[in-house]
Amino acid sequence: MSTDENPPGGLLVTIDVEPDCDAAWRRSDPLAFSSVTKAVPQYLRPLWNKHGVNPVYFVSPEVLECAKACEVLAGEAARGAIIGAHLHSEYVPPRVTIENPAGKPSREFPCYAHPADTEFEKIKNLTTLITERIGVRPMWYRAARFGADLDTIKSLARLGYRYDSSVTPQINWKPIGGPDHGAAPRQPYNISADDMYVPASPGDDAGIREYPVSIWGRRLGLLGAFLPENWLFYNWLRPSHMTLFEMKRLTDRFFEAYRTPALVMMFHSMEALEGKSPYVKTALGRKLFLSRLDGILGYIQVKYAARR
Repeated sequence: MSTDENPPGGLLVTIDVEPDCDAAWRRSDPLAFSSVTKAVPQYLRPLWNKHGVNPVYFVSPEVLECAKACEVLAGEAARGAIIGAHLHSEYVPPRVTIENPAGKPSREFPCYAHPADTEFEKIKNLTTLITERIGVRPMWYRAARFGADLDTIKSLARLGYRYDSSVTPQINWKPIGGPDHGAAPRQPYNISADDMYVPASPGDDAGIREYPVSIWGRRLGLLGAFLPENWLFYNWLRPSHMTLFEMKRLTDRFFEAYRTPALVMMFHSMEALEGKSPYVKTALGRKLFLSRLDGILGYIQVKYAARR
């Protein structure tokens, strides 16, 4: 058994909710939100109902400009989904760096792109927008591009948040300007007041519980050791680019290491439609993505049931 914290288990399905994009992650021009207004009710909600999933929707600020998208997300919240905040810091005051997101990519790591006090104000302002426009006060947070550090965690605690899911164990984003999450535990933990990657001891709690994305080891077995150091070559619980076989094998690894593991899946809302992200380019690709998602949700359900 692993020495990581072994909390009560369960599956957490998390979706980064953003505008439609293109294959280079540029925002649609003009901005469009069919990945929320169409994909969520038409393709994702039936899977949530089928598998009894209450997902976490991490909402990016651009989405809050679309009344229909906010209506869909409010309806999801009424059905049991969780609404979280997803800070793409370019678009939120103070220090807005992109006034009009249309046709542009989002490249900032919020924790490094701005001073800590500015990041705090940005999270605060995004929190207010979500509360006003969706009608839910978010308690969950994920930084854009997983760009969170200990100052982020302290800001979240000050603002009354309880949970974060910005950590990607084993992945080092420093080569492209982000944080190094390589030392993070694989299972949920209360963050220490002095180190984002150390579980808190009594009296040393930063006030935020971390739910790391489920990542473990390189892809392609023994060949993985020879692959470049890149996030793409690690095993994620992420139907965007992982095969169903790979996700099942990753799930098995967690169940071998932990009696009842916590699993955190992630993907983007745009991946449930064709032509809105780098990953799903055609109608067939959409069907395959949804098939992988359906397949791994069912597989994980069976694994948990066998441990009860």
